[in-house]
Amino acid sequence: MRVVVTGGSGKAGRWVVRHLRGLGHDVLNVDVVRDPSGEGESLLADLSDAGQTLEIVTGADAVVHLAAIPAPGIHPPAETFRNNAMSTYNVFAAAVDRGVDRVVWASSETVLGLPFDTPPAYAPIDEQHPPRPESSYALSKLVGETMADQLSRQSGIPFVGFRISNIMEPHD
Repeated sequence: MRVVVTGGSGKAGRWVVRHLRGLGHDVLNVDVVRDPSGEGESLLADLSDAGQTLEIVTGADAVVHLAAIPAPGIHPPAETFRNNAMSTYNVFAAAVDRGVDRVVWASSETVLGLPFDTPPAYAPIDEQHPPRPESSYALSKLVGETMADQLSRQSGIPFVGFRISNIMEPHD
């Protein structure tokens, strides 16, 4: 199976790329930084460019979309939102246009308001809890969830999103 992994050189992406390759899949790691492993096929690309993204997804059976500015406070808020929302739209739209079989992608628990500066509406939190993004990062992830819902409904392609928590490595 041909799998495109965006953000494949990042904290989560490195593990996903390694695991999929270990299962025998043909994996293309797409990122803005070089794959530090030096193994397998990788490509430097700007996913906020629709043309590049369409070309990258062509021929893929599945897309794992992990590329994003990974947290608030790394870049100015407007840049975080622009990059994350635009790249997510381009990846999702390219996947639909090219007829991939499945899209798996990373959302964030921050769409619910974490870290709760204001207490949640109720606890324990479940999937019916209302979204309460408190940063441009969280808002970009909520926009991604809305796009995934619409494009999946229109195309019939399954979009599987995970509201991932903070990913830590031992040195963190």
